[in-house]
Amino acid sequence: MSAAKTNKECAGAAELLLALVDRVSHRGGDTLALMAEAGTTLPQILFLTRLRQAGGRTASELGVLLNMSPPAVSQMVDRLFRLGLLSRVEDVDDRRRKRLATTAKADQLLDRLTRARGAEYSRGVARLSPALRKELAAILAKAVKELS
Repeated sequence: MSAAKTNKECAGAAELLLALVDRVSHRGGDTLALMAEAGTTLPQILFLTRLRQAGGRTASELGVLLNMSPPAVSQMVDRLFRLGLLSRVEDVDDRRRKRLATTAKADQLLDRLTRARGAEYSRGVARLSPALRKELAAILAKAVKELS
């Protein structure tokens, strides 16, 4: 298969995935309400999510991971620290470096957001026929497994 055909197929799949997510996400606004209640933005939630997934990281490591400039990372870290969502701990191997981690408060917020987002998606896909929901679940399970 040619690279152009592969790219075209990927672009088509990406457009369909975006269209699906657009139709099933943010039904009812629960996720956005939780973020507003916590005083956080979507970029901050994404930062916390990646930090939790990656485990303890330095600010510079997170900047590379998220393609953020050092000043942007610094501002984000300061804001999340003030909100009590981020902790800074000295690196055991190099005391000059600070490792970042999510706090229990951040973990609770991320868990609440995950549940709210799941409920929104559930309401969105509930509009599909049972047969199509089953087929979609099987395809998504295969995709998640292959990407893991």
